Amino acid sequence: MAAHRSGGLLLGVGLLLAVPALAAAPADRAECVASADKPAVEAAACSRIIDDASEQVAERVEAFKNRARGSFNRKNYDRAIADYGEAVKLSPKDAFAFAHRCEAYESKDDHDAAIADCTEAIKIDPRYGWAYNNRGVAYYGLHDYDAALADHAEAIKIDSRDAWAHARRGMAWMEKGEFDQAIADLTEAVTIDPDYAFGFGQRGQALFRKRLITKKGGWEPAIADYGEAIKLDPNLVWLYSARGVAYGNNGQYDLAVPDCSEVIRREPKNSGGYNCLGVAYEGLKNYGRAIAAYDQSISINPRNGVAYWNRGNAHKNQRKIDDAIADYDKAIAINPKDFNAFNSRGKAYVAKGDREHAIADFTQAIEFDPSYVEAYNNRGLTYDELHRSAEAIADFRKAQSIDSTDQVSKKMLHLLGS
Repeated sequence: MAAHRSGGLLLGVGLLLAVPALAAAPADRAECVASADKPAVEAAACSRIIDDASEQVAERVEAFKNRARGSFNRKNYDRAIADYGEAVKLSPKDAFAFAHRCEAYESKDDHDAAIADCTEAIKIDPRYGWAYNNRGVAYYGLHDYDAALADHAEAIKIDSRDAWAHARRGMAWMEKGEFDQAIADLTEAVTIDPDYAFGFGQRGQALFRKRLITKKGGWEPAIADYGEAIKLDPNLVWLYSARGVAYGNNGQYDLAVPDCSEVIRREPKNSGGYNCLGVAYEGLKNYGRAIAAYDQSISINPRNGVAYWNRGNAHKNQRKIDDAIADYDKAIAINPKDFNAFNSRGKAYVAKGDREHAIADFTQAIEFDPSYVEAYNNRGLTYDELHRSAEAIADFRKAQSIDSTDQVSKKMLHLLGS
């Protein structure tokens, strides 16, 4: 009897295994489309369409793309990439699938794969602004800002009211040190879309960096833009870090610490929050606590070049020059076009008495940002210490031509009788 029952059980399992996948129901198509924009909803309807061999190829392609979008929205980028790949196999000329797989690759910081996919999408559809923008983002990730500018410009040609294209082009201008052009593009973005929190936040960044690098303007406009962005989207946590640092640079450390602490409260593993807190403590001249905060920032994200730069500044303020230089080296290794780190390392070399290395670093900072007044002044001061008066005067004149209100270059030109 036992053997008989065992055979019956095995037969039952065999019958279960032979049952085909459930066919897709007519309602599955609408449910599949809807699930793509609902991250909390698993795409069971899409899966039924995909698994139904009787479905038309076009319907299965759409199901793969919708399931991929849902996965992307849940930040399951590998699943999204896989599903877009299946869509491409079934429909090799599907520009949407290539462009969105590009976006998924970029979300994993796989810039080269992203560029390849967006390039394919553009070949298929040369008027696909989304693909140009996504490729521009990937080029930005590779620090190829000229290529990013070109792609976002193409997207703007296709649609002059593409707020995202204006915002991303503004970000590329910012990285090139062209702050007025960055601000113009970002202003256009928030004019097109007055509720564009990201646009206001990035304009705040451009205003911040313009003040930091060129000494033009004040910190208040940047703080105001960060504040507007926070009102529009309080969940953009990086805005609290940015405003906290701006408050710190404006001497408002009492406001900086709460903003930075808010970031850490919301996201205890947020590298930027600790970096922000370090800047606030550094402003309070509590360099020990500042360095501890930067250490925490770097431990969370070892690729945080800004944290290395800031920690280098704190070390320099403690007169730990070699430690400072080591941190600036790290920042430059992460971003070889980091003109702030080159300028700061140049000042550290001056403190060591190594003026030739200092001049090389100031020159590199100027090459990456031709409007960097402080770098011209630093190089001019170093030339003056070496009694190379003609070169010093040329640098101070250049600084004055960029900012006629700059007091350092004005004073040095007077002292040098020029």
